[in-house]
Amino acid sequence: MELAQYASELLGVDLDPATARPDESGWDFHVTHITDTGGSPWILRRPRHPQAARQLGTEGAVLAAVRDRLPVAVPHWRLQSPRLVAYPRLPGVQAGAEDPRTLVYGWDIDPLAAPDAYLEPLARALAEVHRTPHEALPALEAPTPEALRSAVADRLARARSELRLPAARTRRWRAWLDDDSLWPDRMVVVHGDVHPGHTLVERAPVGPPRLSGLLDWGNAGINDPAVDFVDMLYAGGPPVLDLLLNAYRRAGGEVRPGMRAHVLARASFLWVHVALRGLDAARPAWVETALSRIGA
Repeated sequence: MELAQYASELLGVDLDPATARPDESGWDFHVTHITDTGGSPWILRRPRHPQAARQLGTEGAVLAAVRDRLPVAVPHWRLQSPRLVAYPRLPGVQAGAEDPRTLVYGWDIDPLAAPDAYLEPLARALAEVHRTPHEALPALEAPTPEALRSAVADRLARARSELRLPAARTRRWRAWLDDDSLWPDRMVVVHGDVHPGHTLVERAPVGPPRLSGLLDWGNAGINDPAVDFVDMLYAGGPPVLDLLLNAYRRAGGEVRPGMRAHVLARASFLWVHVALRGLDAARPAWVETALSRIGA
């Protein structure tokens, strides 16, 4: 059965197959933009692999827990199954996109031009996400800070055995892992994948584009709060990180001593995750891109 018909039957909404437009840019989901016969736009997401399908339960639970807390919109799922998620498309356009070949983010806005329109509301949204009580997600297991650190150490050990890692960079990662002052002492609810392509902005006739939504919560869960700053650092550099952290502090978020250094270290270690993901997904281009960044 074709996707539009299958989704229409499950939703009880008449989707027009002639309007279906695939978006294959995501790592974990096949995405289809489609419009119903009344002209309303929808998003259909299908998992690319079993791990993405398993993560849907966590993603849906986090979305339900944070939806009414945030100053911006998040997806409101109208259909959730292991094979398909569907929801009305949020208004706005992506603030940027990732080049699938180079894995470099390109901006369609200037994130530094009007911080009060983009970075500051993003910081307020992240502060609210991180304040979400764990009790709102009783089915999720919260890792201990020690377990989190151990998992990172295990990934480094695997990467050292399977990849060509520069010795100097490996020593810096070991020093980061061994520095108690840099690591958080508590875990929080996180989005897990905050970058320009997962932020929506709305343009007005006058004034700068304003943040309007947060997309793709597929990596959401309970984790180190620093993970929600890593990709924004990578996309916008230290100026974006510093404005975001300062706004996050003003919004009531906890910026520990050493948190900035911890985000910087996590950002450099991001390429280890990408390389290992490339190995597991048989995507040699990801591996080569990641190794070139690690060696830079």
